[in-house]
Amino acid sequence: MDRRNPLDDFTRGRMIGKLEEGRTVTSVAAEFGINKSVVSRAWKAFQTTGTSVRKVGGGRLRMTTAGDDRYIILQAKRGLRQLASVIAQRLSTATG
Repeated sequence: MDRRNPLDDFTRGRMIGKLEEGRTVTSVAAEFGINKSVVSRAWKAFQTTGTSVRKVGGGRLRMTTAGDDRYIILQAKRGLRQLASVIAQRLSTATG
């Protein structure tokens, strides 16, 4: 397999099944054509979590909704427009 290509859940499940049958990590890795460490990590994760499916959506949780984000952007644009008009007024007053 390619270095950057993650295992799909089906292949991961097949690997776990073969390991549960009593096959060695080395033989499973050779059969699937991947590194032993990949098989070993998948097996260890299965033993701790009880599932071979990877959790989707890791990372930081959102603190604002998409609607909140749109509102914040709208307010920022309004503020910039107001600032630009104030600067233009002061510039025209200063220059006459």
